[in-house]
Amino acid sequence: MDQELEQIDKWLSQYGSEESIATASELDGFLTAIVSGPKMIPPSVWYPAIWGEGHEPSWQSQKEAERFMQLAIDLMNHAAQTLSHAPEDYEALFLIDEDEQVIVEAWCFGYMRGAELAGWVEDEQDDELTELLAVIALHCSEEGEAVIAGFSDEERETALALVEASAIELHAYWLARREPLEPIRREAPKVGRNDPCPCGSGKKHKQCCMQ
Repeated sequence: MDQELEQIDKWLSQYGSEESIATASELDGFLTAIVSGPKMIPPSVWYPAIWGEGHEPSWQSQKEAERFMQLAIDLMNHAAQTLSHAPEDYEALFLIDEDEQVIVEAWCFGYMRGAELAGWVEDEQDDELTELLAVIALHCSEEGEAVIAGFSDEERETALALVEASAIELHAYWLARREPLEPIRREAPKVGRNDPCPCGSGKKHKQCCMQ
């Protein structure tokens, strides 16, 4: 997986702009928020948002573009599957610096970006949602940076641990409120055995395409 993450970082750096998601860690946070919300967000919406409006890359090849998309979907599916079926095993893709310190800021930036795109960062929220989002937002604002700077080592470790816990709880929060999928309805009427075949042959359906 490390090789795939390095490739994601490379492409984000190569094709990105100041408006783009910058690292695999930030992308993981972004996609985790996308799969955690109250409704499905299609790739046609979240893929352009990775790069920023008007900044989608001109890939060197279709194969390269498809590979990036597959790696992004793999990240998304891993987060969705773990949060849905084994939340106790969920691990966010945080960065580690040269001193082996955990860096959560990029992931948190990505998460809040995804939550905003999904439309569930509103001015009016219930207290539970506000508190859970505040834990993540703390790590991606100047005000939060000032607060964290005053933390003891123990308080900082607690704040870092709460980021993953909040991501798990946010997924559970929206899962409990998610609208059920509507059944797929047949757009065309069902063709009976003795009806004319819709292919236009003039034969009965049972004697033509039904066979």
